[in-house]
Amino acid sequence: MRHHQLSTPVFEALASTGEDVSAVEALLDVECSRRLLMLRAILDACASMPMVGEAWKLLVRAEERSPQTFRTALLDPQVGLWAAALMRRLPSEGETEGAADEPPLWAEAGFLGQFAAAVAFEAGLDFDVQVPIRQGRVFLPRLGRARLGSDEAWGTAGVSARDGVLRVANDETVTLPGDPEADGPGWEGLRRIRAEHGGQALTLVLDDLGDRPVVTGLPATGRLTEPRLTAWRDWFAAMWPLLVDDHPASARALAAGLRSVVPLPRGERLRARAASSSDAFGCVLLSAPDEDAEALPAQLGVALVHEFRHSLLNGLIFLTPLFEDSGALFHAPWRDDPRPVGGLVHGAYAFSGVTRYWRTRGLDGLAGFEFALWRHAVREVLATLRDHPALTRLGGDLVTALTEQTAAWDADRAGETESRLADLAAAYHQAAWRAHHARPSKTDVDELVELWEAGRPRGERSRAASPDGAVVSADPDACRLDVPALLARLLLIDPDALTRLRAQDDPGAEVSGAGPGDLALVAGDTEDAVKLYADELTRRDARPAAWAGLGLALLESGRKAAGTALVEQPELARAVSAALPVAPDPVALAHWLGGV
Repeated sequence: MRHHQLSTPVFEALASTGEDVSAVEALLDVECSRRLLMLRAILDACASMPMVGEAWKLLVRAEERSPQTFRTALLDPQVGLWAAALMRRLPSEGETEGAADEPPLWAEAGFLGQFAAAVAFEAGLDFDVQVPIRQGRVFLPRLGRARLGSDEAWGTAGVSARDGVLRVANDETVTLPGDPEADGPGWEGLRRIRAEHGGQALTLVLDDLGDRPVVTGLPATGRLTEPRLTAWRDWFAAMWPLLVDDHPASARALAAGLRSVVPLPRGERLRARAASSSDAFGCVLLSAPDEDAEALPAQLGVALVHEFRHSLLNGLIFLTPLFEDSGALFHAPWRDDPRPVGGLVHGAYAFSGVTRYWRTRGLDGLAGFEFALWRHAVREVLATLRDHPALTRLGGDLVTALTEQTAAWDADRAGETESRLADLAAAYHQAAWRAHHARPSKTDVDELVELWEAGRPRGERSRAASPDGAVVSADPDACRLDVPALLARLLLIDPDALTRLRAQDDPGAEVSGAGPGDLALVAGDTEDAVKLYADELTRRDARPAAWAGLGLALLESGRKAAGTALVEQPELARAVSAALPVAPDPVALAHWLGGV
């Protein structure tokens, strides 16, 4: 372990819309040192636990035998998750071991033995070590999981290696197969995804066994069947040549820094899920991609780039703070909920890479739409962040660098249809976000209600004239604000599917959050969209986002003042409508709010 300083070349490589392998290697060195510090702290706090001291001695032997094997294992995402979680719950003076639903501290600390056993085995040592059993299972990082058949929630087992043969035993004995990736009696091996193209190889653990969830509350698939394993390998085999040929710098960086993929259950079509964790550098959680043959490789590639950029930024933040918590919340075009400054920085960094990726792929079709959509999003958020007082000096430098690099993209023009759909999706998201989370003052709403009921025009004297007067208050029911973006993608890659969806009485049964008005709006049938949104807004179960959709439909049909009133301040229309004893005609209210 050594002292790390952020050099100018590394910062400049990281403060970029692209990925650089030298910066990745520098961050891996930092991550190694960070984990060594956590191991030292764990040893100091838990040295009195017999299993910890025994495991530490074995780990020292293994590191002396094969430093590279030790480093590779230390960087395993499951090791990072364990160390960070244990650090958060190590008891301080006067504290107890933790909550009743948490694993016993001795078992959590005892994972060090599982880690040591895996490193020692890969280093070729003979050894014996005691490890915890969790519900009859012993997980060994980078190797797999032994199933011992015990009913007990917690217990101990012995792990031993002799002449290259590893065994896990308590009342039963499990012997690892010659190929640890293979399954055997009582053994489930961690399988790999391997792809190679143009001399560039990618090797990832497909982690469907991990001891710890990477993101709490996000359910993984569990053990994949052989057909599903084959499908994942095929998807990566289709994606990797595209990344190597068209995004070579990104491919080199991913090959150096990615460690594992955790498969998630398949989501809705065109709503693939992805996630990552600051505790698990190089781990990406991905849902099974859509099987649209033409779109799949590019969509899988961009998902990897997106989540890996979060890992890069987390690594940079471990070196130096980029922002402080200001308590303020903002619109983030990629999220349904309001986000703090840190969330904006993360999003701007990740989506600047996403936008660059799609720009490389072209300006027509799906790529053109994605480029135009995320260019708009990144531009908006970078403008919000520029000169924000919560940014540190280096945080400001990062925002400035991204702003300068993305400025040239303004000259690129996506196709006419793609641009219209991107502008529509971006405007809808922002207006729908306001409809959910912006709260006009009661005084302003009462004034408007009084004017409406008196049959008087809104007038210039209304104190509710500025969108800046609203307060942001998170609405937990806000969801699926991406509906027009999803429908735009469907229109571009499968227009017949959009036509079929429009014929359904309840399109939301197939595309969660979608209403008939959304389909008409995306299809360009604006008069029908106005009618459908207005019909929805007369019902008690109307979506707040329907005010945003109505505003956009009015704008596209030429009713500029009414449409602008709803797009800029949909929260006013929602609040006034709710405050009136009889719900008004939504279109009439829009015209009144627009001063027409």
